[in-house]
Amino acid sequence: MRRRLDALIGTLLVLLVVVGASRWVDTTWRPVVVLQSLGPFVVVGLGLLTVGTVLLRRWWMLLPVLACAAVAWGMALPTFFAHTGSGEPNLTVMAANLDQGRANADQVMAAVRAHDVDVLVLTEATPDVIGRLDAAGLARLLGNRAGQARPGTFTGTMIFSRLPMTAVPEPSDAAPAHTPSLQPEVDLTVDGRPVRVKAAHPVAPLPGATDQWRAGLAALEHWKQGVPAGERLVLTGDFNASFGHPGFRALASGLVDAQRAAGLGWVRTWPVVGQRWPPFVALDHVLSRGLSVIDAGQVAFHGSDHFLVWAQYALD
Repeated sequence: MRRRLDALIGTLLVLLVVVGASRWVDTTWRPVVVLQSLGPFVVVGLGLLTVGTVLLRRWWMLLPVLACAAVAWGMALPTFFAHTGSGEPNLTVMAANLDQGRANADQVMAAVRAHDVDVLVLTEATPDVIGRLDAAGLARLLGNRAGQARPGTFTGTMIFSRLPMTAVPEPSDAAPAHTPSLQPEVDLTVDGRPVRVKAAHPVAPLPGATDQWRAGLAALEHWKQGVPAGERLVLTGDFNASFGHPGFRALASGLVDAQRAAGLGWVRTWPVVGQRWPPFVALDHVLSRGLSVIDAGQVAFHGSDHFLVWAQYALD
């Protein structure tokens, strides 16, 4: 019996270490890409394994289990501590994946009103859902718009704003083959100061599309590097990637993730699939530079497999 317990603990530890270590492997091999989404389970699993090892009094296994747990929890704990600013907020940004137009328009607009949103980024936008949103008050509240809604596809993306904004033309060296979805960007004026806002929606790492997914993240990183260092920017949407993916960490480097800045810990925005299981990974993000995060969060709404995300900023 003791040998079986030792073998079970050792096997579980090896499995958790393999999943955790996958976050440092920058690959497009889909099994690894999927494993990289499971990082939070490694932290929880190592915590439970530590408790189980103590209760079972398998003392010789406790040291390696504790060492791995300490590394995992040391990486996770900082995300539970807020480092937000204290200024007066003057910009609120929200992003929602509308799941090919199936989203409940009234609930999206209720969230827009509740958080007094200035800029709304909508991915997987179709003409039908934009019509329903306009009927629910979108056109009145956020009268400026850029981008395009497309019927029956994942590729429609739009930006709405109550603030003055100007659409930024797509650069001539853009690579739409990497990201068929529209990713519009606009220049805003917030209290007389400019802010660049870009929508993000690289393709999902589905079978046969992982190379395209990785290239889409790299294209967004290239875009970030092309924005002058002193310019304020917000990059938000459904990234189809989490901090467990090296490509997303490279993209987010030098930017502030609003949910992390707010100390929200294990943020989960996908998948929302009825009552069968809860969401477990954050694919939707609000990233920024040159702005101070005051607050952030996510909201569930019917008709989509994503939570929407929002962030409140004060301009530095």
